Amino acid sequence: MELSKEQYALVNDYCRRTGKQFYDVELELTDHMVNYIEERLTEPCLFPTLFDAIKEEFNSSVIQIIIKEKATAIKSNIKQQLQAELLQFLSLPKIAVTFLLAAAVIWLDQNHSIDKIAASFIHLINLLNITYSFGKGKQANANIREKKRTLLSMTIIRNYHVAFIIPTIFYLFISFGVIFEITGNYYQFIYKMALYLLPFVILLNLAWQQVYIRAQFKIRKQYPNAFAQ
Repeated sequence: MELSKEQYALVNDYCRRTGKQFYDVELELTDHMVNYIEERLTEPCLFPTLFDAIKEEFNSSVIQIIIKEKATAIKSNIKQQLQAELLQFLSLPKIAVTFLLAAAVIWLDQNHSIDKIAASFIHLINLLNITYSFGKGKQANANIREKKRTLLSMTIIRNYHVAFIIPTIFYLFISFGVIFEITGNYYQFIYKMALYLLPFVILLNLAWQQVYIRAQFKIRKQYPNAFAQ
């Protein structure tokens, strides 16, 4: 027998008061307990008695175990979603063009002196990345600002987002090194490898920006009550 909205709210309130946890984990815990009650509820009048018995059975230690299980499931699910969307973006034509660009960069570097030009090019790419992120990602940023409840899924996506920003910062330092003529064979080797891999970094950045924005809106659609209306 399904619970009424009032009964569901009572279960949700109990789950909220059992400990400090992410909003999406809290909802998963609530659904777990609601399903448990609904399987045993034969008459609406039995809910108070059954709910009291459930609260004793689902003590704090049991609930913490369930919370860990739900959090692990959410982490696994969001990672699978991100991986699937990244692979969907990285289609064969995009990968082929990226290999051609990498080959062109290597050929130009081997046959022409492009150190200064490449450094400026890297700056331009960083500028384009920042512009793209601001233009396409401002709606996602607004989504983050309107968040009322902390979500585990958004925390995971934020961590990945920070990780994808690191290569951009790395390339910025590399380009500064070339412009200010930092010498040393070791540095030059790093610069060459960074230059040759630049097309692949650009492809991954573009892929992640699209996945990041889509993921933000999916989370908002999945947990609308966690955001300001």
